[in-house]
Amino acid sequence: MPRKIGFIVVNSSSHEDNFTAKELMVHAPTVNGWRSNRLCSYPQHITLQLVERSRVRKLQLLAHQYLIPTKVEFHIGDSLPEASTAGFPGQLRRLGYVSLSDNEKTGFKARELKSVHVDAIGTYLRITFHKNHVNAYNHYSQVALVAINVLGDALDGNAFNTIVSELSPHLSPITEHTPAAGGSFSPLDDLAFDMYQDPEVAHIIRLLDQKKQDMVRQEKYEQAKNLKQAIADLQKVGERLARYDVEKRCAIEKEDYDLAKKKKEMMEEYRRSVYQQLEVHNLLDMTMVSHLPPPSNTCWTLQRKDQPVEVIQSPAEQHSPKTEIQRSPPSPEMSGEPEPLTEKAQREAGLPIEVYGENLVAGVYSKTWSYREDALLVVYRRLVEVSPSTPKEELRNMIRAAVFLVKKSLLDKVSSVFQASLKLLRLILSQLIPGLGLGRTEMTHCLEQTWSNLLSRTGDSAGRLRATASAFIQVMMCGLLQMIPGELVKPFKSNFPSRLAQSRAELLEKLLAELGTDNSGFTLDNVMTFCTAALEHSASTVRELAVRIILSMYQQHRGAVLSHLPPNDATARKNFLYKTLFDGFAKIDGKLVETQKGGGEQEGQREKEEIHSLQEQLAALKEITVGGAVIKLKSPLIMDTHLLCIFCGKKDESFTEDGLDLHYWKHCPMLRRCDECRQVVEISSLTEHLLGECESRSRFSQCPRCSEAVASEDLSRHVQGPACNREFCLTLSSHSAILCLLEALWSVYMWN
Repeated sequence: MPRKIGFIVVNSSSHEDNFTAKELMVHAPTVNGWRSNRLCSYPQHITLQLVERSRVRKLQLLAHQYLIPTKVEFHIGDSLPEASTAGFPGQLRRLGYVSLSDNEKTGFKARELKSVHVDAIGTYLRITFHKNHVNAYNHYSQVALVAINVLGDALDGNAFNTIVSELSPHLSPITEHTPAAGGSFSPLDDLAFDMYQDPEVAHIIRLLDQKKQDMVRQEKYEQAKNLKQAIADLQKVGERLARYDVEKRCAIEKEDYDLAKKKKEMMEEYRRSVYQQLEVHNLLDMTMVSHLPPPSNTCWTLQRKDQPVEVIQSPAEQHSPKTEIQRSPPSPEMSGEPEPLTEKAQREAGLPIEVYGENLVAGVYSKTWSYREDALLVVYRRLVEVSPSTPKEELRNMIRAAVFLVKKSLLDKVSSVFQASLKLLRLILSQLIPGLGLGRTEMTHCLEQTWSNLLSRTGDSAGRLRATASAFIQVMMCGLLQMIPGELVKPFKSNFPSRLAQSRAELLEKLLAELGTDNSGFTLDNVMTFCTAALEHSASTVRELAVRIILSMYQQHRGAVLSHLPPNDATARKNFLYKTLFDGFAKIDGKLVETQKGGGEQEGQREKEEIHSLQEQLAALKEITVGGAVIKLKSPLIMDTHLLCIFCGKKDESFTEDGLDLHYWKHCPMLRRCDECRQVVEISSLTEHLLGECESRSRFSQCPRCSEAVASEDLSRHVQGPACNREFCLTLSSHSAILCLLEALWSVYMWN
């Protein structure tokens, strides 16, 4: 694989003080780069000597934001004209040139990174800069280069004789987008990597990448996976540290030494905490880390984005010599400022902009997670330092503006940003509103604005965020505020997302145990309305939670609960959940379960007769032959109220609450996971789920012949295939329905 090739600067035609060409030998976020002398003559040039004779595959140039040459020309060879020796031609070969944008469209705030694919062999590389683009910022007609990167393969000394026949003087080796043979490049050798990264972190990333490659060679894939994740996380860390360093250097230039000290402390603390985490997870040995000295700095940033550009060529260079250009708006990682707000964002965030300023609000809206987090922490610090003597109206505006930002950030997918929003919300609810005497109106406004988004995170796919959101609600809303918005007990439909439904039910169960229904936001009516809806949910875990909550409510309110449920009769008892509830009520009341049925001798005799009839029918249907296949039924079930699976009827002493959950997920023959959405559903209702409830239901259609749910694109093939058997499906379905009904009835009677 081609790699980064080191070089030294041999000479340059001129340079301005503190901007010598030797600056190009360092790649880091804070380098100055080379700058020509003021009012210099053109063309200007820089000559580089590669550390070893190499086959160059790719050149990368990072231009200045306003000291921009109109075009840059490349020559390569094995010796300079003034140092020609026998056996080596002194003439440098011309590779071609690329044109640079005048940068007017970006307001001279972005920088152009050009990547040029070549295939040329040599030891010396000369870069020639032609006259500058004219603009209002370039007062002295200068040109500049912030960084240059050379990638390729090292060659031995005998390779020289082969290159003459390989390279034609009439064929430019520059190509567009397509690297030469063997031309894949490591992202860690790209110029963008070094220009975005803190140098020390970049060094650690390279060490970990080498270690990852070793693990792959040794087929230790779990360790390789962990290292890959660590590298990805470290890249974000390096970008943040690089941005802090740039901001620190800018503060020094402005002589704002308090800010510079603050940035330095932030860098040290952040770096220390990250390194400690790596050591804890055995991903980093600090003895391997060499602390690199920080290079000189500039307050400008590297920008990238793919955008085609036309390359003007000489007649001898008319064969596939093109280039690729990257350009983007000012980068938040390195520029010290987030990207500007859109017009829509400016309209909707009018109050926060008025209170905290457009730059801070732009941070909250930024596409870069570290900017979003930092902006929230800045708001937090400002509110902590607010004086109690501040006028009430100003305080109210500050709180409401912060609430707006919290509401948006509560939905952030990045954990650290979400944590920062919770930190700010906790400050507002627990200290500012009560401490500054802003009253219940502001508390209500804050909860109304943030509650819905906060509650939605209790159903997050990430378990840690889900637990964090639930814990925050439990601690803040209950332990501190003693109040719950009605959104928590808002009923949902049967196809409501299972994770969110379960989290809401679990949260409700915990909060009811702590707060009860007196002046807490919970009432018998809203809790029972929620629970009766939850009893119809497709997820068994949600239904079981609803049963537990209703039983706990019955312990407090007794008969008042019954008005929210159907009558305790034979029809209702056919539903296993309602039967469980009514029997649970009887136990709470200290009654025998049998008394709930009416208990007369006549009714008892009738039940015995029905049991006997069911036993006879089960015996007759013990074996049923369908199309030559024999279906064997399992034995009649004897159930126990504490050791029972409500779906398959299996009893087991291990069926505690956790044991049942495990059984439902892995072993119950009556349940299975939907292959599309991974939700656990009853097998008997899988077709209905795929057609009406599943997240991928739009992809399925019902077969008109056998009524099964089939992927729409496979429907015609399914109908013509052996899997679609109408008679078999109808016969099997009818027998299955009868058997399920009989077994369910049998189970109910045996339980009672």
